[in-house]
Amino acid sequence: MTSPAKLSYYEFFAGVGMAREGLENDWRCIWANDFDPKKAETYTRNFGDAELVVVDISRIRHSDLPEGAALAWASFPCQDLSLAGNGGGITAGRSGTFWALWNIMKDMTNQRPPIIVLENVVGLLKPDNFTALCEALASLGLQYGALLMDAKRFLPQSRPRVFVVAVDARLDCREFYSLQMPESVWINESVRNAYNALPESLKARWRWWNLPGYTGEVQSVDQIIEDNPVGVEWNSDEETERLLAMMTDINRRKVNERLHLEKRSIGFLYKRTRNGQQRAEVRFDGIAGCLRTPKGGSSRQSVVIIENGEVRTRLLSPRELARLMGMPERFVLPNEYNDAYMAMGDGIAVPCVSWLSEMLLAPLARSILQAEPSPACGVSEIIEVHLRNSEDMARRWGNIVNA
Repeated sequence: MTSPAKLSYYEFFAGVGMAREGLENDWRCIWANDFDPKKAETYTRNFGDAELVVVDISRIRHSDLPEGAALAWASFPCQDLSLAGNGGGITAGRSGTFWALWNIMKDMTNQRPPIIVLENVVGLLKPDNFTALCEALASLGLQYGALLMDAKRFLPQSRPRVFVVAVDARLDCREFYSLQMPESVWINESVRNAYNALPESLKARWRWWNLPGYTGEVQSVDQIIEDNPVGVEWNSDEETERLLAMMTDINRRKVNERLHLEKRSIGFLYKRTRNGQQRAEVRFDGIAGCLRTPKGGSSRQSVVIIENGEVRTRLLSPRELARLMGMPERFVLPNEYNDAYMAMGDGIAVPCVSWLSEMLLAPLARSILQAEPSPACGVSEIIEVHLRNSEDMARRWGNIVNA
């Protein structure tokens, strides 16, 4: 049986190409963008430079993009939305680059891809941020809904992320969504609260996307951790003792309970500041903590291995970091450790993208491309209504969009 032809898409905020890796089975990238030269170097080493444009998104115009994409993917910066960040929100300097993307999509009009996917941290669901985002999508004449996908359902890493799927409102895609809130592993209290906080005019455009739960095998930490790591060294006994001394009684007890076990125990350790004091916290539940970048205010994650009464510690290796993000073994990582950590910690879990694509995005896109759109839905009227209902939001949009 012949496989269907690949669909075309744009990749905004491409990083090192982790979304591209997840979309590879069903999609063909025809244009990509990032402004970080180090990430661009890794992207090019793995995917070539034919599609990648390395420039600040604010300098991109809609006419720079080739025509014919069915999807625009955008994992826009999370620094102002994350718990580890400064809390500036979707209007701040880094996460506010969303508005440059919005400008491009606005100007594309009839050439705009029928599907837009936005990915970010859970902080995106805070009422001010999310209402602004939904107003922006509604102003483009889109219907939309959000899913919260945690990488731990595919990989041994806790990494919840929000995926907002938006579709041209002129298109009939009822077979892919429910109007009533469903029971779903991808719709938690945070998503429900974000929806409930929206004004009725924005709820009217909401779609509860149908995405089945994943029932496949979840990789174990034993498959992730290297016996002979490359790019890192084991800590000295003195350094390991220093880390153990930083633990609270509860965390130290987790270590002590495993000293006499016959089976090897693998844990993950973070250094955090608690009540003004730096502490080491460890978990042995078979799941790594969320990988983050040092720039986000978090320490680098370490692995703790307890075997035959001995405790050893070290930083996660670059390849282990990549495995925790679901990247294939063939993926060429940056040569410098900090660059590899930044690339992976700032990226997206590949299996989440693959599952979303296989179960929703690709079937949705193929259905859309075979259908005829209904008459235009009055984008200018939508902008007027939504901004008139929120004068404060209108002023804020004006400051951002026209900057």
